[in-house]
Amino acid sequence: MKKFALGLLSAAALATTVLLVRQQKEVQAPEPRLASGEPHPTQLSIERIRELGL
Repeated sequence: MKKFALGLLSAAALATTVLLVRQQKEVQAPEPRLASGEPHPTQLSIERIRELGL
């Protein structure tokens, strides 16, 4: 009985760890991918788009 309880407790701990790791991966927002050489992502304002004639 003691071995069964220990095994059950181990399985529950393993399942909890797996669920927490999955949840942590979902919560972390992916970083935007930058083009080579760009220091930060660019966002065009409406005024800048109009200046460029796009």
